[in-house]
Amino acid sequence: MPDLSQALKLKAEGNGLFLKKDFPAAYNKYTEAIAHDAENAILYSNRAACSLSLNRYLDAHTNATKATELDPSHVKSWARLASACTGLGKHGSAVVAWERALTVFPSETLSEEQRKQKDRYAAELATAVARVRAPPTTATGNYVVQTQNQEENLPWNRAIAIAHRAQSDLLWNTSAWPIIAAYQDWSTAVNDMFKVESYRTPAGMNYFGRVGVIEQLTNAITEDTRGFEIRGGQAFFEQYNRQALFEMTKTQAWADASAQGVMEDAPRRLASQGWRAVRPALSMTVRGWIMRAFIQDSLTDDTDAALDFYASAMEVLRWGIARWPDVPIKDKGAIFQESFLRSVKCLRLDALMRAYAKNPGSASKYPLSEILAGAKDLIKQLACAPKEPADLSYASFLCFTRYPLAQAHWLLGFYHQHTAKNIRNTKGPASEVDEHFKTSAKAYVDAADVYPPDDERGIMCLCWVVEALLETGIPAGELLALLNRMHDALPAMRAIWAHSADALAGRDTLITKAMDLRGRLQRSIDQGNTVVDTVISHNTTI
Repeated sequence: MPDLSQALKLKAEGNGLFLKKDFPAAYNKYTEAIAHDAENAILYSNRAACSLSLNRYLDAHTNATKATELDPSHVKSWARLASACTGLGKHGSAVVAWERALTVFPSETLSEEQRKQKDRYAAELATAVARVRAPPTTATGNYVVQTQNQEENLPWNRAIAIAHRAQSDLLWNTSAWPIIAAYQDWSTAVNDMFKVESYRTPAGMNYFGRVGVIEQLTNAITEDTRGFEIRGGQAFFEQYNRQALFEMTKTQAWADASAQGVMEDAPRRLASQGWRAVRPALSMTVRGWIMRAFIQDSLTDDTDAALDFYASAMEVLRWGIARWPDVPIKDKGAIFQESFLRSVKCLRLDALMRAYAKNPGSASKYPLSEILAGAKDLIKQLACAPKEPADLSYASFLCFTRYPLAQAHWLLGFYHQHTAKNIRNTKGPASEVDEHFKTSAKAYVDAADVYPPDDERGIMCLCWVVEALLETGIPAGELLALLNRMHDALPAMRAIWAHSADALAGRDTLITKAMDLRGRLQRSIDQGNTVVDTVISHNTTI
């Protein structure tokens, strides 16, 4: 039963928590207040502010939209809606929202604070307009690979010959299996995507095609993100948008809802329509977020939006797994398997790691602590996982068991490597710096041990081992053994990954550096200038 006095009390508590920067707790207080005063625009607007502070742009968009509907004259609600639109990459909508924010200011008798606020909003509007007018961002990442590579050089095509030999010998531990599986899913889905047709109706444009394309695309990127190609340039994205709109409409997915909105509405829809209707709607909603995140991160470099979409998907997946533990997968859908949630978690952690690498340092907005927590969680989940496949499902075993474990160790190495650098940059204890570098090296070795020996990622982990140990010092004999391991693995790796996206992005710079060090070190040992016990570091001249 509504209780306005209780709503005011909860709102005040939420405000106090917000000032203390405890945004999740503040959000919950505003939610409790809404239960007593559901028509109060400021409560929704304050929830939007919490979400913005947590970089949860989808949820902020939902709450700010509700606030503007309840009170179109509330300036901050329009500003928060504009900020949410910017975070989601909806720059045209951001322009509209900033314009509305400016129009609802009083026309005269503005206070000094209101004038400053209006000037800030005007500046934000100008920035949003500039983004809209800017030329489209050229797609990066693997899109570049496909325009530069000959067909026979593409990793999945090079992997086919490897897989034929591996299959005849029953060899499971090769990166050929995941990349082939991912590319087959991707290419099949893309072929079907380009078959979607549009036609005009009195109500507007409509589309006809095959349901399940988005599912297959997301399956591909959860198997191996390197297994996709973009052909046709802008036509690819236009066709993808048609396919997504078709499937969203066909399945009655939650097109504009936040994770919270989906979790509130799905049980009601389930009660009235059953799993046959709700399963595809939930699947398309979650998979749509995953695809948007992947495209935002990999092709438009909009990491913040990507992290939010991944987080929204994970929130609904965790909620669904906990809410319906006894419902069969065939009813609730494959998205509510722990392995699927783990794959999405890996995608988000990979995006977070790369975002930190671009914006490193102790003041980075992308916290290393979150990378550490994610790595530990994955290692704990997979601690008892089998080390070999129980059957011939080699690709599935590698994609959903071994690769997540390898990535977890990589993330752990990344955390300690960059923590060491941050401590050193703040002139912290040298012993602590060395300890983090040593822990980093061990984690990278663990990652290389889990990856198939012909995977480029395993080689890169060994490169980072070398870099970390040269920071602390390593006996020449141990260093040479490590470099020899890299050297011996290179032919098999290059048989598949010689022309990968990472190769064209500069991967081989570190490998060449390591192999050059190997040559100089071996010669120095052979000539008697260095003995195996000599400690080698970045400061050592060889």
